[in-house]
Amino acid sequence: MFSGIVERTGKVLSFDKNRIKIYAGKNFRVKKGESVSVNGACLTVVSSRQGILLFDLSPETLRRTNLSLVRRGDFVNLERSLKLGAGVSGHIVQGHVLTSILIKGIEKKGEFARFEFELKEEIEKYIIEKGFVAIDGISLTVSEIKSKTFVVDIIPETMRVTNLKYKKVGDKVNFEPDFFVKTIADLLPRYLEKLKIPSASKIKTHRDN
Repeated sequence: MFSGIVERTGKVLSFDKNRIKIYAGKNFRVKKGESVSVNGACLTVVSSRQGILLFDLSPETLRRTNLSLVRRGDFVNLERSLKLGAGVSGHIVQGHVLTSILIKGIEKKGEFARFEFELKEEIEKYIIEKGFVAIDGISLTVSEIKSKTFVVDIIPETMRVTNLKYKKVGDKVNFEPDFFVKTIADLLPRYLEKLKIPSASKIKTHRDN
């Protein structure tokens, strides 16, 4: 479990098939077997030595995330797992990436920035204005929803700490919806169906007739 508050970026040293090696820094202390969020994907530390972390990537992780696209020299967001009793400064992030989405626009406003992301049909039901999303493991708030995109505003501190400063239009980022929104959006239609109550999308209005 994570909070979406990225601690730092790590530099990819190598990527070979199903294994990625990242330099996180000597003071980023984790042990073998611990969980680390890498661009929002929960990965298990295979080895940790002198700030160099090694992770295995499952076929499912490669299929759903942008980690299959990283190359030597790229920077990835890193966050250690939450400890019991620790405060949550962002929101509850599981590290279970749903899919990767495209950056459709970047607008710089001084030290601030607005990022516009692809609104895939499969994630549309999870996006609500002023709701949380995790982008490459970063806890962000949705500022605006458009017909085919959604927008988030980025503060200078987030730009400084995360890999967003290296991103450009057309890059893919990992997306995880807010856990509570996803749970409601996925389970509610099932219960309505069991109770024989039509969901809102199936209810005909006078306009439809």
